Amino acid sequence: MTGDWLAGGRIELAGERILDAVRTLVIDKGAGTVGMAEVAEAAGCSRATLYRYFANRQALYVAFAGREAGQLIARVWRDRPLDGPDRAELLLDGMTATLAEARKTPHLAVWFEPANVGIVARLSDSSEVIDELVAVFVARLRPDLSAAAADRLGRWAVRVIISLLTLPPASEDEERALLRDFLLPFLLDPGLAVGGPASVG
Repeated sequence: MTGDWLAGGRIELAGERILDAVRTLVIDKGAGTVGMAEVAEAAGCSRATLYRYFANRQALYVAFAGREAGQLIARVWRDRPLDGPDRAELLLDGMTATLAEARKTPHLAVWFEPANVGIVARLSDSSEVIDELVAVFVARLRPDLSAAAADRLGRWAVRVIISLLTLPPASEDEERALLRDFLLPFLLDPGLAVGGPASVG
């Protein structure tokens, strides 16, 4: 279908409509098999219109990952406190809730199936939107860090979360222990000199 659905001041909705089509398609077909022609058809636009918004499939996937990550973070963290006498447990609860939300959301869970590990690795390494969201989150927890250090720690946090989603631990208790031992200290301990003089660029 190539109808003129962008007419009448609806251009700003085009990107969202295209990404909505991706969401539907990955549920039906799997994350790694969705092509540009299928997306254009599902979105009700021409391929030329699709390519005006997204240069290639990688760019489309990156935009989709960024939007969905933002929505997931908003759902889980919007009303969740991060400060209090038991800050570590609050943060652990939020991280485990984030993992659970990703796993129970069909259009997100499909990305973490074994067949899609390579795609997810490329997305987690290239999505500026995801990195930006997490860097802001990290900066709130570690105001002692420079922007560059918060960005590096944010990218590390993304990789930890992705690894837990693609290779889930045997139990929730084990998952909490891994988060507590290997991510939480860097997110909460100002004594850890993330990005200090001895760290690598």
